Amino acid sequence: MQQVTSNVFAETKCRGCNFGYLVTSEGVVMFDSPHKPSDAVALKAEMESKGPLRYIINTEPHADHWSGNAFFNAPVVAHEGVLNRIQSTDMAEHVRRVGLFGPDEPALLEGYEANAPMITFKNGMTLHVGNHTIEMIHMPGHTLYQAAVCIKEEGVAWTSDNIFRSVQTWIHEGNPDLWMTALESLRKLDEDIFVPGHGELCDKGYLNEQSALVQEWKEYVKGGIERGMTKDEAISNLTDLTDRYPMDVGQDGMAPVVMRMNVANLYDYLTGSWPSPGAPNFATYANWPGSR
Repeated sequence: MQQVTSNVFAETKCRGCNFGYLVTSEGVVMFDSPHKPSDAVALKAEMESKGPLRYIINTEPHADHWSGNAFFNAPVVAHEGVLNRIQSTDMAEHVRRVGLFGPDEPALLEGYEANAPMITFKNGMTLHVGNHTIEMIHMPGHTLYQAAVCIKEEGVAWTSDNIFRSVQTWIHEGNPDLWMTALESLRKLDEDIFVPGHGELCDKGYLNEQSALVQEWKEYVKGGIERGMTKDEAISNLTDLTDRYPMDVGQDGMAPVVMRMNVANLYDYLTGSWPSPGAPNFATYANWPGSR
């Protein structure tokens, strides 16, 4: 794993979200969890040499951020929306899908039980562990239940998926206007080192690029609506941003389906029918046309 500071470690090259941990004087705090069970097992072995795991903090409700919680014995902290999403997840389907990630995964998933948050917040909370202060701030954008996690003494912030550093941005559930507000909120943080939800580490200098991309997506779909496209026509035809960035680790070949999901969500948002209760999310992308 990449050593970000003397006490903070982050992984940016595994399938799923970026995850990592903080070593405090009273144990370890983990940020998000690996999507692949085998990655979770490897992370657990590494962290055991650093001290007991005290807490897991999940930054958002998409399964690539909480799937690996189950392989750790520690209480989970997250926005209340994360708890609600986990409780409404079809776990049998979730296990089936994650089991496709590699030959070692099905055996590790036997008897799988999600480790859901037992401590939740609405607007934010502060956690004190040993000699460290960890501040969680609700920042809706990529989803309505995003949180930025600031490690005050280290100058590091986990931004979750409000930042996709130089990889394709998933806007399949995002509110583009709240996303702009979230990016401005990130700009005002004291922390200067950002661990994005996906992609390599960055700083506040990347916020302009992320903001411009979300705005471009919004205007792109708006243009299709103004030309009279139906939702189905927009989904089928608005695919020109496919090559803007590469897909993240383990997402090869998924760019077309991500484009379609982005367009579908933004079409609903711009026509006043957002959020659509039937909108696809990360857990159901495999059912979309062209995704296989």
